[in-house]
Amino acid sequence: MVQIVYLTVRNLDQPIGGVIVQAAHVASLRRAGFDAKLASTHEGGLPSWVDQEAVFENSKQLAIRPDDILVMHDSLPRHVFDRFLSMPVRRVFFCQNHYFLGGTLQPHERLSDFPIDTFLCVSEPIAAYLRDVHNIANPVVIRPAIRPLIGPAGEKKVQICYMPRKRMIEFGSVMYGLRYLYPDIAVTPFASIHNRHPRDVAAIMAESAVFLSLSRNEGLGLPPLEAMAAGCVVVGYHGGGGLDYATPANGRWYDEATPDNLVHLLGETIMSLRADPDALAGLVEAGRHTVAGYTDQAMDDALLGFWRSFL
Repeated sequence: MVQIVYLTVRNLDQPIGGVIVQAAHVASLRRAGFDAKLASTHEGGLPSWVDQEAVFENSKQLAIRPDDILVMHDSLPRHVFDRFLSMPVRRVFFCQNHYFLGGTLQPHERLSDFPIDTFLCVSEPIAAYLRDVHNIANPVVIRPAIRPLIGPAGEKKVQICYMPRKRMIEFGSVMYGLRYLYPDIAVTPFASIHNRHPRDVAAIMAESAVFLSLSRNEGLGLPPLEAMAAGCVVVGYHGGGGLDYATPANGRWYDEATPDNLVHLLGETIMSLRADPDALAGLVEAGRHTVAGYTDQAMDDALLGFWRSFL
């Protein structure tokens, strides 16, 4: 049977959204009878924070046959990219963040210049970039399922959950601005989801009324979608790839160059929720409606449809 090998990054010590999505593909394919696996030089085996129905193999010990398929990703170092291109196999390029491609390619190169059979991606903004910049005629969009499925909590705290990794400066500006420009709500707690296990993220989001989105240079951006599924009011940046789902109806999105006014948007949101917990119920409901399109079934249908056609 043909092996479908999803190549992933080496450092799997902390949760990474892109790896969670790769593992979800592998698990879905295996349930459908395909010989799919996740592979890297990571020594620790399958991480506990991905779908446990996936299979992981160390790529140093993995035998690759000429009829196998390598699923390459967008963060490959150039020497690794070139090595995989030289192998006598079929290649699929799975792009989860188009902003990373400049780290692998030279300015005069486009992905269409290389012997890659077809292209997958996770959002329409990526697909548009692949078409317009890299001359890829028909990239296939396979949107991820939002896992774990997060339901609304019984009762929300007026608490702000956030992941600051990509916008530490903006987060600091907002946190201090909220404290000193809005002293009446300065005691509002913040709860970080950075490097937390998905089950902990689910619990934090379920109890938090607000998610401060600090997305930056995203191919899609999973945390805002997870927050919508948890019934949070999403406030902040869409990060580019978030335009796949961000609308004025489902979030209080912010797109200014500096964070000066983000503190006011967040402060006004907190004050509204303190005055009336249901003040933004329509926005929350629109968020749940949005995330309803990112289901296991939708991902499985698109994923299996692609692979059955490709093979």
